[in-house]
Amino acid sequence: MILALPVVLALAQQCSPGIAPEAIVSIASVESSFDTLAINVNHLGRFRARTPEEAAAIATRWISAGYSVDLGIAQINSANLVWTGLSVTTAFDACSNLAAAEKVLTANYDRASRDYQGLEAISRTFSLYNSGSTTVGFRNNYVNRVWKAAGRLVPQMMAAGVVSLEALAAARTIAPQIADAKAAPQPWVVGEGATSVLVFK
Repeated sequence: MILALPVVLALAQQCSPGIAPEAIVSIASVESSFDTLAINVNHLGRFRARTPEEAAAIATRWISAGYSVDLGIAQINSANLVWTGLSVTTAFDACSNLAAAEKVLTANYDRASRDYQGLEAISRTFSLYNSGSTTVGFRNNYVNRVWKAAGRLVPQMMAAGVVSLEALAAARTIAPQIADAKAAPQPWVVGEGATSVLVFK
């Protein structure tokens, strides 16, 4: 089922509150076009399902056959199901999937921030999310696609009162030219929240 942007925004705020909406929504847009039943069998392609039950059955078949499968709205990889607390079935619940994406992004940011800072660390986090590598997501254009999605979606989120002028400026600065990320303004840098680290806020 493909969700509308306002629905995805509401879910992002409720289910992955440690990730700024502009980051998680942009990733979900690139990963699945907001399709909660999206299935990608790596090296084979995408499969469509009409119901969560059908999606779980398709995914289970391919995982059982030894394939790496990306599931749901944020395309959580089958290798990440256990440690993120998902099952094949719950991966097709949008809220559970976005909560798992928060865990993956937070772990990836922790890894990327050992060697990079600011927006470069965030770009490397996107690359890790896509490929498990800090560089492959640049070579295959994934990082650029996420920033372009942000450039397109952040103004809509801003109109809805969800994100700030600073986030809009960052998206417009970065989307056209990823190579200049180090010199761009840095409003999405990680900071300390009252009780936890807030990624991308």
